[in-house]
Amino acid sequence: MVATLLGIGLVLRLRQYLAGRSLWLDEAMLALNIVQRDFWGLLKPLDYDQGAPLGFLLLEKLTISLLGNGELTLRLTSVVAGCLALLFFYLLLMRFLSPAGLLPALALFALSERLVYYTSELKQYIFDVFGILALLLVFVYLSPSRERDDSPQNRAWIPLLAAGIVLVWFSHPSVFVLAGIGPTLLWQNRHNRRKLIQVGWVILGWLVSFGGVFLASLNNLSANDFLMSYWQEYFMPMPPWSNPGWLASVLTSTLTYFGLELPSWLALILLAGGLFALWRLDSSLASVFALTLLAAFGASALGKYPFGGRMLLFVAPISIGLFGAACEGLYRALKRLRWGAGLAVCVLALVLLAGPASKALENFSEPRMQENMHPAMRVLRAQHRPGDLIYVYYAAMPAFRYYVPFYGFGEEQFRAGEISYYRFLAPTLADIDTLRGNPRVWVLFSHVYEEDGVNEREAVLTYIDEQKMGKCRIESREPGTSVLLYLCDFVP
Repeated sequence: MVATLLGIGLVLRLRQYLAGRSLWLDEAMLALNIVQRDFWGLLKPLDYDQGAPLGFLLLEKLTISLLGNGELTLRLTSVVAGCLALLFFYLLLMRFLSPAGLLPALALFALSERLVYYTSELKQYIFDVFGILALLLVFVYLSPSRERDDSPQNRAWIPLLAAGIVLVWFSHPSVFVLAGIGPTLLWQNRHNRRKLIQVGWVILGWLVSFGGVFLASLNNLSANDFLMSYWQEYFMPMPPWSNPGWLASVLTSTLTYFGLELPSWLALILLAGGLFALWRLDSSLASVFALTLLAAFGASALGKYPFGGRMLLFVAPISIGLFGAACEGLYRALKRLRWGAGLAVCVLALVLLAGPASKALENFSEPRMQENMHPAMRVLRAQHRPGDLIYVYYAAMPAFRYYVPFYGFGEEQFRAGEISYYRFLAPTLADIDTLRGNPRVWVLFSHVYEEDGVNEREAVLTYIDEQKMGKCRIESREPGTSVLLYLCDFVP
């Protein structure tokens, strides 16, 4: 059964990776930084308000330097990290769960739409999952014994020291799990002075490395007003009682984000019950889980880490692990019922996993394509005539600019929309006015903003019609993608 779940998880991830989806807005903005800069340039603040760990950026640059620029190579590091994360999660579960808890947790991790999707995206979020799991595995398998009183040699701490020093450069949330591991080891070795000193040196090494990360990149990110504003709703309110529902809502989302469709009260019961069950199974690992979450909430309260949206991906090993521990606890509580215990866990797991399984099957049949630019670019290349002008909506510009070299267009053949936002439609409409006098204009939309009933794509097309500038007809709109290409015949 374990092999089947691992196989399904790997197939789902590779299916999405090989689907041929083009880079969407956020990926394209990061890709332009990686492609257009040299290694040294990646150490400077990124364009397009992007942020990513330096280790991740340099690894991406190395990959395309060796294998060439393209979607598959840009996403290769993510798919490797995501597939390894699936295996690492299984190895972690083996440490403290029997099949009663291991199988439901592994199934959710393998099937989760979020984990599958981010395994094939040019962003660092799946590296956060990989980094957390790598540190947890080193803690439970390779660090000096957490139970016995023997005194290992100094070199026994090297794997833990090295893992912490390296991984904070590839995953910013890795520092949260280090904040969980460090105090846990200090407490466990409080009666052994020699071990206590060794743990202190390990923590010092982590702090020095994280200090380098902070000075090199995190300091710049925290000073980025756009990013701070964009993630504002995911920072813990201070004082916490000013919005008492925030914490419960966020804790619930650590399970619902990964596909479990369940009410808040049940999600909180599963998390609390899972933590209690894990404490009885492995108190040190439970301590690390709890302290990791506390550290993340603390960073959120200080406005340093938004605890929500895709920034939640790093908690997958913890929240899904607690889900498995809750199933294990239920099984043990009902063990006296013999077959009834297994039946109860199976029913619970099947009910909760029905949604993720259905979504996984749907995405396997039709992988997520969202802002797939390729069909529109192929139409442009095939039907573009000399003298045609291409107007690119501002949110489509990063992806279009990335693909221009692949499709043979020159800078003189297109016009970039002025950066604006849906609350300020006037700059985009002013751009449209400048297109007068061009008999054939291609208008490319992607990542269209919509709010308060105003859709910018519809607003632009309505403006062209109302101003009697000409007629626009759609030329490319592939199912499952939000990229739309119009050919507009303007009045001379």
